[in-house]
Amino acid sequence: MANSSTNGTPPEVTQARDDGRRQGLAIAALALGLISFLNLLGAEKSILAIVLGVIAMSGSSSRLVRRRSFIAIGLALLQIVTIGIVLLLFQDELGQLVALLSRLS
Repeated sequence: MANSSTNGTPPEVTQARDDGRRQGLAIAALALGLISFLNLLGAEKSILAIVLGVIAMSGSSSRLVRRRSFIAIGLALLQIVTIGIVLLLFQDELGQLVALLSRLS
């Protein structure tokens, strides 16, 4: 019993569970990073992908988890930058659209 943690679970099992959780978070972050491009102005998915990627990387020693998390964070940041560029490039058109929509209401 000297090698078991305080709740009776062996440390190897606890470590495996934590690694599995981090791998799942990294995959979820990667999926969100990819899906975020489906709706161009959906920055909330990118922000969630970044958060999940950071959580998955924290305390992880697995190269696979870190790699997936970095890719997810990179994709999410790319999508957020794309939104910013689109908003800047089409600023006048968006202003016209807002004016038209306000006339409709």
